Amino acid sequence: MDPREGQGLPDLDRHIEGQLRAQEQQLVAMRFAVALPIAAYLIAFRDSVPGYTLLLALVGAVVLYNLAIALLVSRFPAREVGIVATALDMVAVTVAIYLVPAATDAYLFYGLVILTVALRFGLGASIWISLIVAFMYVSVVLAASDASAATVRGLLPVRAAYLIGIGLAAGFFSRIVIGRTMENARLQARLEQDARERTQARERELLSQLGRDFAQSLEREATVGAIVGGASPLLGDATWLYVVDESQGELRLAGIEGRDAGLVQALRDHGDWRTIHVGEGIAGRAAATATPSAGAGEDPAIPEEMVLAAMLAVPVVSRGQVRGVLMTAARAGSIGEDQRRLAETIAERAGPALDNAALWADLQEQVSREQQAQRIKDDFLSIVSHELRTPLTSIQGYAQLLEGRLRAAPAANGKELSQLGVIRSQVRRMRRLVDDLLDVSRIDRRAGVTIEPEPLDLADELRDAVARTQRQYPERQISLASPASLPIVADRDRIGQVVTNLIDNAVKYSPDGGPVEVSGELRGTEALVSVADAGIGIPAEDRELVFGRFYQADEEASPRRFGGLGLGLYISRAIIDAHGGRMSVEANAKAGRGSIFTFQIPTRPHPRHDAPRLPEAGEPPAFVLRRPGSG
Repeated sequence: MDPREGQGLPDLDRHIEGQLRAQEQQLVAMRFAVALPIAAYLIAFRDSVPGYTLLLALVGAVVLYNLAIALLVSRFPAREVGIVATALDMVAVTVAIYLVPAATDAYLFYGLVILTVALRFGLGASIWISLIVAFMYVSVVLAASDASAATVRGLLPVRAAYLIGIGLAAGFFSRIVIGRTMENARLQARLEQDARERTQARERELLSQLGRDFAQSLEREATVGAIVGGASPLLGDATWLYVVDESQGELRLAGIEGRDAGLVQALRDHGDWRTIHVGEGIAGRAAATATPSAGAGEDPAIPEEMVLAAMLAVPVVSRGQVRGVLMTAARAGSIGEDQRRLAETIAERAGPALDNAALWADLQEQVSREQQAQRIKDDFLSIVSHELRTPLTSIQGYAQLLEGRLRAAPAANGKELSQLGVIRSQVRRMRRLVDDLLDVSRIDRRAGVTIEPEPLDLADELRDAVARTQRQYPERQISLASPASLPIVADRDRIGQVVTNLIDNAVKYSPDGGPVEVSGELRGTEALVSVADAGIGIPAEDRELVFGRFYQADEEASPRRFGGLGLGLYISRAIIDAHGGRMSVEANAKAGRGSIFTFQIPTRPHPRHDAPRLPEAGEPPAFVLRRPGSG
């Protein structure tokens, strides 16, 4: 069997059933065509026809069961109805022959019975029915007792052979007719299958294109336009989309398109229908029940003067929530099953698109709020830091003035000088904190650090940083391993800031003492600097976290016990990134505890950020770190 015929078998059965019903209706018409003239003949020659009353009653019975068959064939399978009709026809002809044995040619009506059976059931049934009716005819004739029966009995062999011959001839004729009927049914089924496959392929292509159009943009307006614009050519005269406002329990018109420009314009111009409540009208019911809803006539959401012949509302659902309602309407006629199926498929694909658009809108709103909060924070940090630096400068200046006067006095008070030293030290610490806050604000605002590269000797910077830290912590052992010279091109102040941060952290996070080892070397076209300590160390899972803002090692065990804001490493990595380098941390395996911080930068800069931009209005000028010890 052809696979396509197998796939189209239900269609083939439907077409064959249609052919059989049409044929049965034709046979009903034929029986009427035979019965009515017979009834007219009986009425006209009733005085000369023996058994007139019984024959007329028999014709009436044929008319009645013929009417019943005409009704049954529209409700039941044609083959079953044909079996009943065949049995009734055989009984009617047999009764007529029995009632009027003098009517020698009445047996010819058996030929009509055989022909109808052949047309219904084919060659085999035609032969069997011819044998049966021949037997019935012979039995009826032999049972007759009037004088005319003797003449008929002499003709029995010829007439029985005639009936059997009619069965054979009608059977072979039926093979041709039934074969042609089957071929026509197969052809119609194949044509319908081809048309359906073409339609499905076209629909799949259109739906695939719609899916791509829906996914082209995450903007809500563009998504709504793609949904309505893509659906309108495939559905009714006008197509529009409601979106659900969950907070208000309302449906709001998002877009409308359609083939009927006048209807689309009339709907678009109507203002009262743009917002409806969930549960109101066809669209509201679809939104409330999450199932398609159809109707005709007026709808509360449509202008009163505008009566539409058919309307369909399909909910647009995503992740179990109704995101909108796809509507289509027709001025005249109805919305077919194909359009309903297309509308449901389009709504199914539109659900994720609307959901994504809603998520994108929420994300944009959240990002906007976060950006606004970030701007407020940055402005606050800039203003506060700028305002804090002014009094700190005054405090530091007056502390230096007092210290100078005390030292110039004949009997300098050592205790007061020591206290002034503490004031100056704390002022420097506060200045560093303020500078860190300013740096973080600029990094967040500009997505990086701006640098001003210049030739410098990295070995000198390392020696200066180690010497400065050693003076500040004379009790600590801080060593340096570096060649005499490490020439590079980099931002002197920023690199000095990184080295100082790393050494200060090594000392700070080694509260129990232990050596701090600083090393520098050249590796190809890169300069490598590492600072190792034997302090508290950093768990492996937290090593990337230390480069985040406001993070401190061991802060869960003893929050902020080491002081500071936790910004030094965040700023340091940003500075190294700006130089085109990289910074990392690992455990100090040699010491058995502690950490090793390492950074590598090219000897010739490959900065990752453009030149510094001008300060925004109200922002203080970019702060250039003063080299420690320079003032």
